Amino acid sequence: MRLASKFHIVCAFAVFSIILSSLFLGSQRFAYRRVGAADQPIVDFQAAAFPDHRLVVFGDTWSDNNAKEVQGGRIWTDWLCSSFSCHLENFAQTAKSLRGTYLGSVVENDKLSGAVGILYKSPVADFKTQVKQWLAAEAKAVQNLGENAIHDRHNRTVLVVSFGVWDLWNMIERNYETATKSVDYSVEVIMEQLDMLSENWGSDDLKIILTLVPDAVKLVAHWNRKVKGAVEKWGKGTIYLFDTETFLVDIIRDRQLYLVGIEESNGLGRNQDPGWENVEDACVESKQQWVVTSESKRCENPDKYLFWNEMHLGPSAHRLMGTEVWH
Repeated sequence: MRLASKFHIVCAFAVFSIILSSLFLGSQRFAYRRVGAADQPIVDFQAAAFPDHRLVVFGDTWSDNNAKEVQGGRIWTDWLCSSFSCHLENFAQTAKSLRGTYLGSVVENDKLSGAVGILYKSPVADFKTQVKQWLAAEAKAVQNLGENAIHDRHNRTVLVVSFGVWDLWNMIERNYETATKSVDYSVEVIMEQLDMLSENWGSDDLKIILTLVPDAVKLVAHWNRKVKGAVEKWGKGTIYLFDTETFLVDIIRDRQLYLVGIEESNGLGRNQDPGWENVEDACVESKQQWVVTSESKRCENPDKYLFWNEMHLGPSAHRLMGTEVWH
C-alpha cells in the first residue's frame, strides 16, 4: 500500500512524457546557458546558425538542463542530445528563492493567484514568454538566410513542450470545478502557442513532443483527456505522446519481481540497469514536502533510486528515459 500511494502521489504531479523519432536527430551536439526573467530577454542566447538537427525545449524543472541540483544530475534533454548528437536550445526554466526553494515554469503566469502567483511572475518565464523569447532569437538567426535554407532548418527542428507539474501543483487546493476550468484554459493556451509557432514558420509540418500526465487522480485524467482531444484536432504538424505511466510501472515491477525471484519473458525481473535499490522512496528528503530545499537529507546511492525527491525522477530514470526515446 505504501508503494502504491507513493507512486501515485508522484505520478499525479509528475508530467514527463517523451517520445522522439530518431529520424529527426543526428550530427553534432552543442549546448548553451540561458539567462532571462519572465519580463526580460535572454541575454546570452543565440539560435544556432546552421544546426544539422535541433531540439528546442519549452518547459519547467522537469526539462530544464540547468536545474541539475533539482534533479540530482543530468536531465533527459542532455541525455537525449548526447545519444543523438543534436543541437540543444533549452528554454525550460527553474527559479530558486532566497529560502532555497525551487519553482518551475507554468503555462501562463497571469492565471496564478495568491502567494504562488507572486513568486512566479518575476523569476520564471511561462510558456508564452519562452516562445516569445525563442522566436525573437530565431528571427535574428534566419534574417540572412534564403527560403530554401529556412525550410531546411525547420525540417531539422523538433519542438518539446513539457508543462504541467507546477500547473497542477498550483491547483491542488482548488475545488474540482475551478481546477478543471484552469486545466481547460491551460490546454487552450498550449494549443494557441503551437498555432502561433506554425503561423510564424508558415508551416503545417511541425514536429512536436507534447507531455502527458500519468492517469493517477481525477484532475490529472481530465488534463490528459483535454490534451489528447486537442491534439487529435490539431492539423499543423506531428505531435508525439509517450506513455509515462507504463514506463514507470515497468521499472517498479522490474524491482519487485527481482525481489521475489521472478523473471518475465520480456526481461522484467532482472533489475540489471542500474540495479535499483529503491523504487518507492525519494533519495532526497526535504522538510517541505512539495518543494526542494537546501535543507535535505540525501541517500547514499542516488543512481539506484527511482525518485530524486517528491517532485522529480532520479538521475538514472532520466538516463533510461533518454535511451527509451532513442529506441
